[in-house]
Amino acid sequence: MAGPMCDRRPCGRSDAASALGDNRRVTEASVVHVFLSRGRFSSEEDIRNYIDQRWSESGDAEPSVFMGEAGITEFTPMCVEVIHAQDIGYLAPIPPAVLLRDASYADQWLSQVESTEPADAAICVFAPNIVGNPHGTSLRYLGQFAIRD
Repeated sequence: MAGPMCDRRPCGRSDAASALGDNRRVTEASVVHVFLSRGRFSSEEDIRNYIDQRWSESGDAEPSVFMGEAGITEFTPMCVEVIHAQDIGYLAPIPPAVLLRDASYADQWLSQVESTEPADAAICVFAPNIVGNPHGTSLRYLGQFAIRD
């Protein structure tokens, strides 16, 4: 499955970072960070309100709660996937394997997910977003998983 698109190339790829020798971005470019929640969000819009940055009246970017908790830099919203169980036809929390099966690049990393605890919302963070403090969120962090573009 093709991944989310950023700047006309798939999220997860950072050719500019590679050319600049930025090792952290190259490392981040090959992973997806996965977060789960149960009962916190009522819709995809609720999840987006939690993760997307805002803009002040003067046009300055204001980090979202999620960005602050997770230490996200280089924020590109098109490279953050959100999945809500209701949007895929489930009214109750479901196992991560079901909730995440249609996420980008899931065929490369989903088999590594060991959790079976049901959830009704997922957030998948791809490059160029850099996650500096994934365990600092109020969500359940499943981990980072390797992907190939």
